[in-house]
Amino acid sequence: MIRIREILDPDLKRQIVEKLAERRGMSVAAIPEWFELDDADYVDLLNDLKGEADDDERRDDYRM
Repeated sequence: MIRIREILDPDLKRQIVEKLAERRGMSVAAIPEWFELDDADYVDLLNDLKGEADDDERRDDYRM
């Protein structure tokens, strides 16, 4: 388990909270700092963020 407040990188914390809110159909403000994610949920959110970053890199690549 990991709590939102245990994520030290502010940018990563913001991205995780935004993605979690999007998945649950909630406002970012409705997700408290004490919210707990199990390991599988956290990994799924990280993979979603990584997938978005990979998509952005592909769009910037002139060879594609």
